Amino acid sequence: MNDQSTGQRRRPTGIAGLDRILEGGLLEAGVYIVQGPPGAGKTILANQLCFHHASEGGRAVYITLLAESHSRMFGHLRRMQFFDETRIPDSVYYVGGFSTLEAEGLGGLVTLVRGIVAKKSAGLAIIDGLVSAAETASSDREFRKFLHDLQILADLARCVVVLLTNAERKSGFFPEHTMVDGVLHLTDELSELRPLRHIRVLKLRGSNPVRGLHSVRISDRGLEVRPRLETRLSAAPVTEARVASGAKVAFGVPELDRMLRGGVRSGSITMLLGSSGSGKTVFGMQFLAEGVRRGERGLFFGFFEHPDAILAKCQRIGINGIKEGVDKGLARVMWQRPIEGVIDEIGDNLFEAVRTLDPQRIVIDGMQGFERATDLPERLSDVYGAIAQELERRQVTTLYTTETRGLFESAIHVPINGLSAATQNIILLRHVEHRAAILRALAILKVRDDDYDPKMREIRITDDGIDLLDTFAHASHLMSGGGLAHSEPPTPDRT
Repeated sequence: MNDQSTGQRRRPTGIAGLDRILEGGLLEAGVYIVQGPPGAGKTILANQLCFHHASEGGRAVYITLLAESHSRMFGHLRRMQFFDETRIPDSVYYVGGFSTLEAEGLGGLVTLVRGIVAKKSAGLAIIDGLVSAAETASSDREFRKFLHDLQILADLARCVVVLLTNAERKSGFFPEHTMVDGVLHLTDELSELRPLRHIRVLKLRGSNPVRGLHSVRISDRGLEVRPRLETRLSAAPVTEARVASGAKVAFGVPELDRMLRGGVRSGSITMLLGSSGSGKTVFGMQFLAEGVRRGERGLFFGFFEHPDAILAKCQRIGINGIKEGVDKGLARVMWQRPIEGVIDEIGDNLFEAVRTLDPQRIVIDGMQGFERATDLPERLSDVYGAIAQELERRQVTTLYTTETRGLFESAIHVPINGLSAATQNIILLRHVEHRAAILRALAILKVRDDDYDPKMREIRITDDGIDLLDTFAHASHLMSGGGLAHSEPPTPDRT
């Protein structure tokens, strides 16, 4: 990959998220530092680079300046999918350099590295344990000369050199940072007892990296990087005119579709706002089922109910077609666990599902799942904005649910964030007290640039699905949680 701005060739790391924040990879013949505390993932990252380079037909050398033996390191790496022992030693060559460093100093170490790189025709060299080299140097000047010699070696051999270190200085000054082409910083911290890993680009010459902290996860796939979702925000949002001109998309609930004058606009975003147990998930599944019935692809992306429970609920209350749609590949029901994921990983899972299924309808059930997964609440507005923009760009008709705090609050709090700001329609679901009974009710609060029926309807969920009844035609004060009027005795709900 050639970089147009510098004329230099880039070497992809093979880690998709990392390459994205590095503008495509590391520059050929560059010298880079990867730093971080013990356990942050430096060794895994370095080995991942080596085996990816080998899989692309290149050769890599890994020089260790630490006490850990290669056999012990291999024992830890064998659980990683990228680790291929058959490539050792022809494509990935490991050598210990600590004894050379002790006996001959930094000059001897440079000679060792130069000889191995030339002998193996290596395009990538890892030096694990830069702190040992720094401690061997008698002065900062000698250490700078060592780094300068590595730069000359990298340039002549067209080899990427990566230096690993966990050095920490009270002064916060790292003279080696001024000598290298890039510095990547890995962190491993706790946030309210929750472990969080991040990567940050401190320096990257000749590049325009994505700055700031990005989420990192270590699994048997190796080190995975999730760039912050909000960095995907485009400077050109989707215009409202395109949404306003879209065809109507029906829910498949006759009375609701009449209230919406045929449905919501294609490509629009609709908020289902309601308290716990008000029926938000049921309406979301009905919206998806109607799409499947019409031959449209649909995605359900939820946080708090397992897919099996969702499908069983649909069968129980007469919302048919979703399971058949799943079997035919028209629909997909996904479940995320916000307590185990990070917000960028969850967002990536959503975007990947949208990319692969290419749905025409999507239901995101429980936006508070993103809130529980975030480490920094102030990010939420921008994250939601990125989600809204991506779904609008793909012209997906989106319905998302969000929860109100109380069952009978008279004041309706509509959350204002990056997603609600792009929301064209708001439908309120709530509980009301009516003639000594607790009923579910629905009202349309907003439909942008379209006519709608603002009257409240009673929600009844039976074996045959959802019905909306004009129970409250003569009632008043319902928005405060209670009403004055007579009505027929309510039919028991099945949810």
